[in-house]
Amino acid sequence: MLRSILIVAGLALAGCAGGAPPLASTPALPKLDAEQQRGHEIAVRRCGGCHTVGLDDGGAQEGPAFYRLARRYNAISLERRFAEVSAHGFDRMPPVSFTRDEAAALIAYFETLQGN
Repeated sequence: MLRSILIVAGLALAGCAGGAPPLASTPALPKLDAEQQRGHEIAVRRCGGCHTVGLDDGGAQEGPAFYRLARRYNAISLERRFAEVSAHGFDRMPPVSFTRDEAAALIAYFETLQGN
């Protein structure tokens, strides 16, 4: 389970912060609880340089947008993916380490993107 969390978190944490602001037509994120908000903040800070972490297609273009990843992975598969990426990286993404709590917060955030 930790390995899976690490894989998903690795996907989320690969880049540096950055990216364009969301467009006016971008759907708003749902109201986030404290853990989801923490996951969003981790994603923006550590992944936003390469991934779009919100619900729009704008921003960083290196990695897939998080809402697209949320369509592909459920919580269990995200955990597995995070573990793989954390240990080995993926494609152009280097290995990225993070704590179990950070991975859990990222998964909580990813769950808010499912269905979008």
